[in-house]
Amino acid sequence: MNILKTLLLSLCIVLISSSYAQEENTVLWKISGNGLESPSYLFGTIHLICPDDFELSDKTKKALGETKQLVLEIDMDDPDFVTKTQKLSVNPGMKNISENLSEEDLAVLNKFYKEYYGADLSQLGILKPFTLLSMMMIKAVNCTEPASYEAELMAIAKRSECEVKGLETLEEQFAIFDKVPQEEQIGWLLDYANNENELRRDLDKLVKVYQTENITAMLELMAEYPEYKQIEDELLYNRNRKWIASIEANAKETPTFFAVGAAHLASNKGVIELLRKQGYKVSPVL
Repeated sequence: MNILKTLLLSLCIVLISSSYAQEENTVLWKISGNGLESPSYLFGTIHLICPDDFELSDKTKKALGETKQLVLEIDMDDPDFVTKTQKLSVNPGMKNISENLSEEDLAVLNKFYKEYYGADLSQLGILKPFTLLSMMMIKAVNCTEPASYEAELMAIAKRSECEVKGLETLEEQFAIFDKVPQEEQIGWLLDYANNENELRRDLDKLVKVYQTENITAMLELMAEYPEYKQIEDELLYNRNRKWIASIEANAKETPTFFAVGAAHLASNKGVIELLRKQGYKVSPVL
């Protein structure tokens, strides 16, 4: 179950690794200096949260209003976003993962998906394990329809006629988990299906930590999940490094509001420190 907890921490983007201690409690940061004519902003999100826990602060709305474009991890405003997602979510050759499961494991997963989605792996098994895991996690939140920071930010940006862009492509994001052996991902599915209540408690705990904007507390919570080390480079640090050039280019072109998972912000290999090393002033917005 520890590996699945680790994955949830990563996917929900509320934890930060390394020994870096942040001096301020905030997920909103101002980027200035190094030749920028106007500041840009960096905001940390969480991907799974219920409407009752969702809040977009006034300081965040104000910062978004001071910018001219919104840049997310991926361009969710792409008209082909849904089509691309569906295509990338399917196993090569539409191979069904049921072929790799024992009868016992297949029964466990079939029970879960039949209960929550009305279909078992005879239909859903052509989806990649990561896609199936995402479907599981949606059911881990204590609400029917989770809220989305990305969706709310895009709605505000559209009302202001601001362009929406992405730091990476859908193909690049899916490729992260394509590198993880399928049998390991299937193990995550089984862990979740066998430990639903525990995972729900963990997610609730993560949301509460995110709401405090206390990055130090996030670091302390991260220490409970040593298996995170297995995937942190691919999931966080390699992507952080790749993003910097795009962040710089967009910020130099026009004032930009960058919104990425909060896990990408901190640590000495996080986006904040990487931007500082490039000569920018990255300061907390309190």
